[in-house]
Amino acid sequence: MKRVLILLLTLILIWSCSGSLPDWYNNREEYFPEKDYIASKGWGATPEKAIEQATINMAQTFSKNITVEKNILERYESISDMKNITEKFYEYSEETARLISDQNLINILFVEPVWDRKSKSFYTLGYMKRSETALILMDRMKREQENIEYYVRMAFGTNNAIEKFHYYTIAWLTAGRNKMMQEQLDVLVPGIGVKSIYTFAELAESKNKAAKDIHFVISVEGDMHDRVNQAIQTAINGAGFNTVEKNALLGLRAKTLIKNIDIDQKPLSFVSWELQLSMTNRQNVIGLSMMEEGREGSTNTENAIMHAYESMQEFINTEFQIRLMDYFDTLEK
Repeated sequence: MKRVLILLLTLILIWSCSGSLPDWYNNREEYFPEKDYIASKGWGATPEKAIEQATINMAQTFSKNITVEKNILERYESISDMKNITEKFYEYSEETARLISDQNLINILFVEPVWDRKSKSFYTLGYMKRSETALILMDRMKREQENIEYYVRMAFGTNNAIEKFHYYTIAWLTAGRNKMMQEQLDVLVPGIGVKSIYTFAELAESKNKAAKDIHFVISVEGDMHDRVNQAIQTAINGAGFNTVEKNALLGLRAKTLIKNIDIDQKPLSFVSWELQLSMTNRQNVIGLSMMEEGREGSTNTENAIMHAYESMQEFINTEFQIRLMDYFDTLEK
């Protein structure tokens, strides 16, 4: 009986340690030859985590070759009619789909994750068919090239400075998307692509030139030491526009409110602050309206007020500039 028990325990121990990964994982080149596929390994405590890791590894294969800034691709997505195109992903979780979308991956598939007893992890492979994915990218690039040519024609055809800038901006953002897809093509099948009439750099130059013809006049109420005015002017100039004293296409009005707060936390002093911003055209139609508020404290009221203005400046340098560009990006909507 004792021998039988020892044998049984030995068999259990051998079985528990004998977990091995499938051949397609250890020898992926035999199943997914590099000349035909791009493949990435993935592992994790759950099938979802294994696929997410494979997605990240696949994205890293492309990201080393992508030079288009992330914010340009995000702005493109906000204006694109193609943003509702969905891929047939191996759907394990919303997180996986988000990762694929954020990394601009298309036509990625996954092998069914398998469990390895020894490492107590799931393993999978993500893979793309090079030629098939390249054809999808080229088809999209051709369609987007038609859109670029359309927006350039619209820019040529208008004397309205705001419209001209808008059309060049949309053409530039679309060209940025095409540039990213071309860089993906260079990884998948080097040497092929779609010839562009207008390059990303040329459209950037046209967009920047059009921006200089858009003038703002700034008016700020309750601005200590002109700090909010300077922050707004810096944000506007940073976006490529100009500021003037009068006769502007657009007006930017701001109002600041700062009040002492009676909080019994001596020796500290506290203030509340509020910043209101609105942008109007020559017809006094509001195109952009924003409001932000907060509270600041310091060793004395003067320092608390200084911190309040610093918070307003930070808001203008970030949120206001984003909303300003969003206004021009989505002008037609």
